[in-house]
Amino acid sequence: MMSKGLLKKAGLGLTMILAAFAFAACGEDEAQGTLGFGTAAHSTPNKRRLLNYLYDEYGKHMISGQMDTAWTTNAQMDMIARVYADTGKYPALKGFDFMELTGYGQWETPGFNQTDEAIEWWDAKNNDETLAPGKHGIVAFCWHWRMPASGGSHGNGDNYNTTFRIPYQNGWNTSSPAYTLIRADLDLVAAELQKLKDKNIPVLWRPLHEASGGWFWWGMNGAAAYKALWRFMYDYLTNEKGLDNLIWVWNGQNAEWFPGADTVDIVGNDVYHNYNPTDYSSQVGTFMNTYNMVPERNRIVALTENGAIPDPDNCVKDGAQWSFFMTWNDSGAPGTNENNFWSGEHHNTQAHKKKVYTHDFVITLDELPDLTAYRAD
Repeated sequence: MMSKGLLKKAGLGLTMILAAFAFAACGEDEAQGTLGFGTAAHSTPNKRRLLNYLYDEYGKHMISGQMDTAWTTNAQMDMIARVYADTGKYPALKGFDFMELTGYGQWETPGFNQTDEAIEWWDAKNNDETLAPGKHGIVAFCWHWRMPASGGSHGNGDNYNTTFRIPYQNGWNTSSPAYTLIRADLDLVAAELQKLKDKNIPVLWRPLHEASGGWFWWGMNGAAAYKALWRFMYDYLTNEKGLDNLIWVWNGQNAEWFPGADTVDIVGNDVYHNYNPTDYSSQVGTFMNTYNMVPERNRIVALTENGAIPDPDNCVKDGAQWSFFMTWNDSGAPGTNENNFWSGEHHNTQAHKKKVYTHDFVITLDELPDLTAYRAD
């Protein structure tokens, strides 16, 4: 645990951020019966427990996270084992991806293991090995949603190189093939998320990410269509499918693309440094910019993807209180190259990785409470 002396060193920046957050959480969201989270009214007990834990830790610690690989299996490429080999610790949070679900014939690639591996991670297991008895690893899912490149089946699908667009312009074109395809894909994802709900697993759910950048199809025809898609997805999964185990994480990365506080629990930003890959600064500017994207100024802020991990000492000093970080995965065998975000030393040196994972400010798997017994009130 971080000492009071170390917390005082965080300076005025962190103090003002947390004060503003606490004020907003007791104002706008109190009327909704939440704790600064837009969807808490629709919650399984374990979702509420995880929300409470994230809320309680915000401003006190940063949760460690590592992204898995969706295109291969744990047995072939084990990111959790790589983290442990370098640090002697396991991340508290593991990220998964539904990328292969609709891309090449509905789970005909190793991506079908993602749901099973997420269930295993909730049990604090990896490759059938128990890592932390009595603990539950935090599960996160994103979705690199593939659509047909130029008509036809998902077999030629992509999330970048596609002519697919959201069929929305001053309203949904519900008779369009695109609308039908969106609903069909959401049914596929809902079935996988239901498997997690059936196991009482809460999920940090981060769909439609980096939208304002314009490189994914869900951001290619503007903010209005994107927000309509977000809200349609939220309503469909929450109200029609009953998936109340999802914690909704938004990182559209532009205030004009914010879809509404009632559908968002956490806001995030993805940070990579192409020209200075070992930049371990706190990214306080990005943190504050993300924090201010929510009109109510009352959402937890997370580093939802990263190359270089911010130095915890810099985060404390600058008041950049990221709830969690999520280091991206490697592209292949361990070694130093720009596409290995964990292994090697292109993004995170060995000394830096060790410092982060053994820092008092950073929570690892062994330091999590029992998330099935945490307060749910």
